[in-house]
Formats: sequence, structure tokens, C-alpha cells
Amino acid sequence: MSGSSAGSTHSLRSHGLTINPLDPQNPLPPPRTHKKAVVWTTEEEGALLDFLASHLSQAGDGNFKKATWNATAAHMAHNHPLGPDNGNKTAESCERKFKALKKSYYTVADLKSVASGFAYDDEHGAMISLDNANLLDRYVKVMYQVHKDAKPFRNSRFPHFASIELLLPSHG
Repeated sequence: MSGSSAGSTHSLRSHGLTINPLDPQNPLPPPRTHKKAVVWTTEEEGALLDFLASHLSQAGDGNFKKATWNATAAHMAHNHPLGPDNGNKTAESCERKFKALKKSYYTVADLKSVASGFAYDDEHGAMISLDNANLLDRYVKVMYQVHKDAKPFRNSRFPHFASIELLLPSHG
């Protein structure tokens, strides 16, 4: 009898299954693998925004429908093949990226406003120098909940500002 159970263990393992110690008759499924993170280049972000701009009429109330996100994912897969360390740009990941880009847009729009006190330009960001280095830090710290996303734009621009502005309902 012990010979037959040893044979079945070997057979299950050769098929990628693991013995469930609580119930040897029902093997455990193979361990789950982790999905690769979705990495976006600036060029891919631009392609995403360009595709959405070409489908702006489908946004209706300012939000794109599931069908548009599915078409966006297909467009990205066709025109921007995956690299070895990159995950699929699914409909969900395209929608998440767009939401993140809109969040950055609103952060930069706030930096550009007269009320922020910054001289922000589209090429150089908030232009924080050594003389006023703590200005942005205080802005972020004092108004943390509102301005916590401003730090990346200290001395760098947001390349998609105009593209996103065109996609917003008030500008569409």
C-alpha cells in the first residue's frame, strides 16, 4: 500500500501539482504567480491621451465608458508592445493611468494659479532654486492634504498638461 501512495505523489508532482497534506486525494493548485507591474513611458502616456482625445465624443458626461477603455487597451497593446519587465496595459490600468494623470493635472493647475505664489512654467516646473528651496517644502507640508502631490513638479514640467485640459468636460 505504501508503494502505491508514493507513486501517486510522484505522478501529481510531475504535473505541477502539490499534495494537500490535509487531503491527499485533492491536490493543491500550483502557486499563483504575481502580475508584472504596468510601467508607462511618457510616450505611452501621450499615446493614451491622444487615443482618448480621438474618442472624446464617447465620453458623454466627462467619463469614458467601459467600451472606450477596452478599445484603449487594445490600441495600446497593438501600438506599444510589452517590454520584458512590463505588465499588460489593460482597460483597468489605462483608466487608472488616466486618473493619475488628471490628478497631476489638477496639482499643476493649482501651482500655476496666482494663489499658489509660485512662478510655474510648462517647461521648468515651479522653478525652485536654492534661494527658495524651502518654499515648496512648506507649501507641501502646511497644506499636505491638498498639495502633497506637488513635490514631483519642483523643477520638472508636466508634459501632458494641455492634452489633459482638452479632455476635461469644461474644455471638451
